Amino acid sequence: MPAPRILILGATGGLGRALHRHFAVNFETITWGRADLDFERPDSIAAKLASQKFDVLLNAAGMTSPDVCEIEPERALLANVVAPQILAECCQARGARMIHFSTDYVFGAEARDLWFETDETVPVNVYGRTKLAGEQAVLKASPGALVARVSWLFGPHKPSHPDNIIQRALQTDDLSAVADKISVPTSNADICGWIEQLIVRHPTTCGVLHLCNSGVASWHSWAEAALTIAARLEVPVKTTTVQPIELACLTQLKAPRPLMTVMSNAKLQSLLGGEIRNWYDALEEYLVQKYQPQ
Repeated sequence: MPAPRILILGATGGLGRALHRHFAVNFETITWGRADLDFERPDSIAAKLASQKFDVLLNAAGMTSPDVCEIEPERALLANVVAPQILAECCQARGARMIHFSTDYVFGAEARDLWFETDETVPVNVYGRTKLAGEQAVLKASPGALVARVSWLFGPHKPSHPDNIIQRALQTDDLSAVADKISVPTSNADICGWIEQLIVRHPTTCGVLHLCNSGVASWHSWAEAALTIAARLEVPVKTTTVQPIELACLTQLKAPRPLMTVMSNAKLQSLLGGEIRNWYDALEEYLVQKYQPQ
């Protein structure tokens, strides 16, 4: 059977770029950014998709800033709900598989050790509510679609929290990070590998699936881990110590954030038949590749 043709949406984002780099090696891959498909012009989506041949659509596009979503809820609705629904309707009509990326922010303020795919979702901000509505719209329009929830992404194609903290530590030893917000940092590279397995080996897997590394972290522990690894790699950071602060101290944030969104990856692990590595190991691999390329 020939390899499926893959259409990737969200070409300018870190995950979209990682997906393109990964799949372009062995698959016929098409990547679109906002200039190719504008989610804020939903009337144009169906015609644009009709002009392109593909077997699998990976939707890594959308409005991902909680603060922007909070300020501009109408735009968030178009990007995170209306457009994904149209994409799903088009995929359903042509028999293509849709994999739609969502977020741990669909979970709410309740404190839990782990969130499972079957747990109730009560998002606390516009971003989470629109992403949840987008999940529901996609699965209603295309029951065979897969909704992949991800959290705290990092990788080489777009600076994230560990990159930013290392850059700050090159200039100063006065650093702080939130210690009471907990989730799972997740490698874009690992997500790409999981998605390839889900496409090739599990073509009928559908519904909601958590795609995240193992372990837990706060923004604070994630930051100190990044600095410790960087120092070991002889990156001239001025400190490996970060002052812990509470999320409530970040008064500039427009949108409330859930404090605890650690997702279980047990379903993913069972499906793929192997251990999902810890976020620290994935972070170390990423930073070694960044600062000590072969």
